Amino acid sequence: MPLYDYDRYQMLKNNDGSVNMMPFVEIPKQDSDKYDYWNLSFSRLDKLSQKYYGNPFYDFLILFANPEFISEFDIPDDTLIRIPFPLESTLDLYENELKKIIDS
Repeated sequence: MPLYDYDRYQMLKNNDGSVNMMPFVEIPKQDSDKYDYWNLSFSRLDKLSQKYYGNPFYDFLILFANPEFISEFDIPDDTLIRIPFPLESTLDLYENELKKIIDS
């Protein structure tokens, strides 16, 4: 079983234990990003996350990198999907963008 090793809600937690709503965080493009074609017959964001990051729990990063889609069910067949890469710098970008939203 894969290890859930990242808490994407950590920055949204309040002192009383409640969690603020997750805003949409657009992941900026990087020259190192990867691309993959979506196939309605077998593509899923968790599978792409496993393929590129070695862990299925980073699917939210791929969705945030493709803001024209609300969920994976909105992605048409044969769409070129951007996979932000590598994972470490993508997590840094995500956290920086989330911090900007929280601080505004």
